[in-house]
Amino acid sequence: SAAHAYTNLHGPKAPVTATVVGNLNCTEAGFDSETHHIVLDFGAMPFPVLEGQSLGIVPPGVDAGGKPHVARQYSIASARNGERPGYNNLALTVKRVVEDHQGQPVRGVASNYLCDLQVGDKVQVIGPFGSSFLMPNHPRSHIVMICTGTGSAPMRAMTEWRRRLRKSGKFDSGKLLLFFGARTPQELPYFGPLQNLPKDFIDINFAFSRVAGQPRRYVQDAMRERSADLMELLRDDNTHIYVCGLKSMEDGVVLALRDVAQQAGLGWDELGAKLKREGRLHLETY
Repeated sequence: SAAHAYTNLHGPKAPVTATVVGNLNCTEAGFDSETHHIVLDFGAMPFPVLEGQSLGIVPPGVDAGGKPHVARQYSIASARNGERPGYNNLALTVKRVVEDHQGQPVRGVASNYLCDLQVGDKVQVIGPFGSSFLMPNHPRSHIVMICTGTGSAPMRAMTEWRRRLRKSGKFDSGKLLLFFGARTPQELPYFGPLQNLPKDFIDINFAFSRVAGQPRRYVQDAMRERSADLMELLRDDNTHIYVCGLKSMEDGVVLALRDVAQQAGLGWDELGAKLKREGRLHLETY
């Protein structure tokens, strides 16, 4: 559980070998933006993970300076009991990097390596990492998830674990409120599966910034549209907030939270500090 997360079990000098058992393009085919759902199996080697943790992938070969490639870190996109329940496997959400943030052509070493993997290929893995972005232990806690692109990976993991808890019938689960942004629906990872989740299980709000003929809309815009529901959750001490995505989204999200808090008559400086102090506000941007 989140009370005891395992970290750094396998370091760079002794990575563990995992086998690729699945590699699926989870964005609509035919678009420049390509995101893959990759499933790795660890066989008999223990690799215990929790929702919100990450791992490192060591690409083969050497860099331009002739040194071995360093590991690249990826958030885990599956629940703690496996991508397939009861199996020693997990999933990653990996976007194929073909350009930098300025739109200039570039080939991401690790992302292209991972996206090109075939079933049966072996991968060197280190980790797991992370003890601060973990979902709350109590299943009745409310979770607000705000993400863009592959920042959806930990949110998918949390959602899937809650879905399995709910299916077991042993727990009453708290509210799940998701704000998910991308340029277009075609580029949004897991767009189809998300739409199939029951509406009484998770409240999903999409924001697309590059749809032809429509104004640009970002996650912070969707948050302001749902300010009444966010206000109610901000007042509840059982609410946890998770933000994951590009660094450029962080300021807009925090400003939207500030606006919503002020509408609720709450001072954001005090509330934000309290949420961080109690481990209920989690920011992970890159």
